Amino acid sequence: MNRNTLLSRWARFVAQAARGGALTGKPCAITRVETIAGPRAGALEIHAGLESGRLLRALRKNDAAALRQFVPWHFRGDPQVFMSGRLLRVEAGWPGALAESMIRLSDLANHPHGGNRWLAGKSETGQTIMPGLTNSTAHWLVSGSTGSGKSVALRSAVLQLSADPDNRIVLVDGKMGEGLHEVARLPGVVGPVATDPDQVRGALGWCCAEMRRRYQAGRWDGRLVLVVDEFQELVADNVVVDLLRKLCAQGRACRVHLLLATQHPTVKAFGDASIRRNLSGKLALMVADPDASRVAVGGATPRADRLLGAGDCYTVAPGACHRVQGAYVDAQDFDRAGYGVYQFPRWPDFEAESVGQDIPVSWSYNGAELGVSIVSAYEGEGRPWMTRRLLAAGQKRPGAERAIRLLRMGREALDAIDEQGYGVCLSADAHTDGPGQCFEADSA
Repeated sequence: MNRNTLLSRWARFVAQAARGGALTGKPCAITRVETIAGPRAGALEIHAGLESGRLLRALRKNDAAALRQFVPWHFRGDPQVFMSGRLLRVEAGWPGALAESMIRLSDLANHPHGGNRWLAGKSETGQTIMPGLTNSTAHWLVSGSTGSGKSVALRSAVLQLSADPDNRIVLVDGKMGEGLHEVARLPGVVGPVATDPDQVRGALGWCCAEMRRRYQAGRWDGRLVLVVDEFQELVADNVVVDLLRKLCAQGRACRVHLLLATQHPTVKAFGDASIRRNLSGKLALMVADPDASRVAVGGATPRADRLLGAGDCYTVAPGACHRVQGAYVDAQDFDRAGYGVYQFPRWPDFEAESVGQDIPVSWSYNGAELGVSIVSAYEGEGRPWMTRRLLAAGQKRPGAERAIRLLRMGREALDAIDEQGYGVCLSADAHTDGPGQCFEADSA
């Protein structure tokens, strides 16, 4: 049985049952049922007028059990029923033999699109869907669990945006570069993929400084696109959250755009509610549960947790929602794109003042802490022993990241002392079994 025959039978039996009162207890005035045979799923669009609400409640009952009774259930997964504009919509996925799950980017276009748009894939009506970085969708959320095709969709977007020489792209990966390494050297990429906390702050800080420069100059050429994969791994850092919030809130008018991707689209994953609210474009692939689906698509329906994986997705923008089979890209597509040259071999150190950001209290150190860090650096000690020295000196126990930064600062200060021709002379107490509490610096 082919797709159109299966859908036609389903539509005919649903319409007959509704008109005969088998679904709602009394006859339901359905005017017509349209069928749509998409790449990964079939759909019915039911014209029922004011009866739509009653019919919707009846078809949703018991996990849409009624819908499964009209035809031999050749579909894959669970059906879903929801209102789409004025129409009642029913969707169910094709089994593997009927599905069109491999649509290459080259099948949709001879070359990447570039500009402010990219080719996401083929819609259920056979159209090529092109999301865009526009005033209404300046920033996008890309959601999808393992196996959904999220990384492929994100890399495809970066590949196509890099085709425009006016676009500059900044890459940040909360998964140690695993998701974005294939696009790391594309033309237009500004610097290496930022992975560790210092690199991430440097990359985001540079983006904020560039955004401020654009506003101060009153003009801007091209777009700056910040792509962050697995951003939920980074939001424990308040500095990163504040930088992302600034970019989301202020970037649109000066053509600074964000593509934020996550496996776990929960409300808490964003660190700040304003970040989530500013992500007006949604590319929702298969997610784990209904709660994640509500965040991924921006509402209760359609259900992204009912998608089939491997590129099956919804693209959601103000006034438009499409079920799309995402375009597949591979190493050959990246090779054809060529290679670019980094503007920054390494990201500049983050300076809060350069982006109008107050220095977080957790980043500041008092004199006693700095003194202890220099002593530990001089003695060649690691973080645990420096922490003991801090406690013995009456200071608070630092967190792991704060202690790492403090020890690094002590080593840098010790190097600077050596370069100036000075040496550190520790008192005898500093060489006892207990931690030393003082040091002296005499001229060499």
